Amino acid sequence: MDILIYEHFLGENFSERPSPLILNEAKLIIDIIIKDLSLEFSDSKISLLLNKKNRNLIHSNNHIYRNYEDDVITDISKKIKENDKVLILAPEENLILFDLIKSLEDKNIGHFNTNSKFIYSSTNKFELNIKLKNSEKYQIKTYKDYSKFYMDKEIVAKPNDGVGAQNLFIFKNKFDLEKNKHRLNDFHIYQEYIKGTIIGINIVITKNKIIILSINEQIYKYSSSNEIYLSKIHIGKYNYMFDDFKVFVESILSNLNNFFGFIGIDAILTQDKKIVFLEINPRLTTSYIGLRESIGINPFSFLQKNISNFNIAKNKLIILRISK
Repeated sequence: MDILIYEHFLGENFSERPSPLILNEAKLIIDIIIKDLSLEFSDSKISLLLNKKNRNLIHSNNHIYRNYEDDVITDISKKIKENDKVLILAPEENLILFDLIKSLEDKNIGHFNTNSKFIYSSTNKFELNIKLKNSEKYQIKTYKDYSKFYMDKEIVAKPNDGVGAQNLFIFKNKFDLEKNKHRLNDFHIYQEYIKGTIIGINIVITKNKIIILSINEQIYKYSSSNEIYLSKIHIGKYNYMFDDFKVFVESILSNLNNFFGFIGIDAILTQDKKIVFLEINPRLTTSYIGLRESIGINPFSFLQKNISNFNIAKNKLIILRISK
């Protein structure tokens, strides 16, 4: 079995080149994934399918170049053998990740991603909040119409299917939002702003169990008066709250089916230690870059072996700087 990796921002032929920040993040995570897969599957050839223009960004020499006469999945299917596996890294927005994984499944191509049904269920943030019937105590009320907020409440506006903190805004009140309405679109949803620490949870799900690998703090900064971006991640900082977050994660996932592989769940931890659900990331997240260094185990080993001696309390704290 050989393995082919496809990363959306490195592989597509965009009319406008993605930002250096996006390309650098893609480069960092791909370099780590190639190393981890090479260690775990030492008898397999690990290849990266990418745009030839980006060949100098990646340290690995096992490059395969996109043929843009074919769509991505047709191109992949022509470049792999029977029983090979594929790993896709792509955003959820506009159902890009769902469409790619669903197409792989329709062609019976094996992959390391979570199931397309789970991706579809978790991509639409508004609909996902409706599905979390077993987890109401962890939820924030979510609206498609900001007019439902009282005038003096702080408001968070975020894309319904967006990735991370892109196009994510915090407004002081409804008046502040209306002054900046030109920055929003019909795909934004609205939640009451809750003060607290932003938590990102790395999870791997095998056929037998849900394993929390790390509980991280995400540090955000303002890029303008209202817009925020992810600046750095303290990997493992909140591992000491494992018992609380284990109950939280199991509650959230009890509402859903068809999950497998690497996912992330984001939450807010308030000053009085209340956990508030934010969103599910049905994919490998940015924090994967520092995960192996923190946990001391190749994350892909959890998908291949029954690792019984993993103790999250022994993880190292790693500070991962994303941007200034």
